[in-house]
Amino acid sequence: MLAVGFMAQPADAQFFKKLFKKKAKTEKKASAKSDGIDDDAQVALADIMTYADNRNNRNAFLQIPVGIKADRFEKQLLQQGFTERKHEGKQTAKSYIYEGEVYGAKSVITLAVSDQTTRVYAVDVADQTVYPSEQAVKQRFAMLKDELVKVYGRGFVDNQGEGYTIQTRLGTVNLHYERGSLSSSYTIGFALDDAKAYQMAYQEMDDKEHETSPRTIADGLAAACNHTDLIGLAVKLWQNRTLKGAQNVLLSYDYTLGKATAKAVPASLTIDDYQVGVSLARRKQSITMITITATDDMAAVCKDLQTYGFTSADQKTWRQSQMSVVVSVDKQGRVVVTLR
Repeated sequence: MLAVGFMAQPADAQFFKKLFKKKAKTEKKASAKSDGIDDDAQVALADIMTYADNRNNRNAFLQIPVGIKADRFEKQLLQQGFTERKHEGKQTAKSYIYEGEVYGAKSVITLAVSDQTTRVYAVDVADQTVYPSEQAVKQRFAMLKDELVKVYGRGFVDNQGEGYTIQTRLGTVNLHYERGSLSSSYTIGFALDDAKAYQMAYQEMDDKEHETSPRTIADGLAAACNHTDLIGLAVKLWQNRTLKGAQNVLLSYDYTLGKATAKAVPASLTIDDYQVGVSLARRKQSITMITITATDDMAAVCKDLQTYGFTSADQKTWRQSQMSVVVSVDKQGRVVVTLR
């Protein structure tokens, strides 16, 4: 079980770390291309049922549409009291980094901007506070989670509890905290993208293999959520194979517990059309087998298994240390993950 504690974190849960912890660009950018998008027509977080075509409907940060030109986005940030962070030394390109208060804490805001169109396609928000303990950062995490859900809607627990992801038809929001590599202190932040703007910017990214692939978009709406942290949940359940421990894990993942019987513990999660059912086979107070059935994406589940350090010769049976995971598809086309 020691190997479990050192497994890599899921790649998709590291969205904001991949996007924004790269060195800020200082090279001179090429002239922006015209893309035919009217910034005046872009709206922030409108009800998707209002429009037959949502091409101008955008995910947003503080009601500023993501996907507009960076200078226009900056102007609206400054109007809300944010200030641009000035860098020492000579720079030939703008960094788009700002400081201000976000949901009650002093934060650094970084804009991800397309080189080709100068449009903002994602926003990173990092608390400036360094939290001295996991308990302290979890309190901030819970508060941020509540605030983000109010704005963007319900999401799912990610990254074995260290993250929370909200994936709407307009874009994605990732909340995440992490421990410092050389200390016991913690940092926290969140990132959000606009699905349409991200899809455009993805085409110009050099290292696509290490970037999250864009979702399919039709009539201005991205494909609905069809993947959550099933493997992270399964591993955490395996690490807590007592009745009480497993129930606590499921509750921490926002699952609804069903009535436990002498042989099984059921639980479920529903996010719009996405559904997950969990069945924990038990022998008295011990969990002997874990079965998770979900309307999920098989390829994404297998990718997560690889990220967590599992290996497979046939893409069906996966192993790591003492854990064995079988992945299959049932008659309804749902993905079934079984640990024993």
